Amino acid sequence: MSTASDTPEERLAEYQRLFEHALLGRERRDDSVVLSFRTGPGTREAVESLVAREAACCPFLDYRVEALGDELRWTTTGDSRPGVDVILDSLYALPVT
Repeated sequence: MSTASDTPEERLAEYQRLFEHALLGRERRDDSVVLSFRTGPGTREAVESLVAREAACCPFLDYRVEALGDELRWTTTGDSRPGVDVILDSLYALPVT
């Protein structure tokens, strides 16, 4: 995050606000993490903003945001590089840490 426009504390606070407001669920798959959100005012913008900043930090991961009915899904997928599982595990744990 050395080139990020926000601090780690600011980003974590933004995640927390998003989770409190809209998180429906989370799933850890072998090679990915899926975070599901209820749609509502500002939710897609908040998710896409976080995705853009995470992609700038970790461009070796794949990020997808898709609307499915009243739900917005953010899927982050990684490959078998060393350390990718640690990043995916951290993303999965964010809502409870």
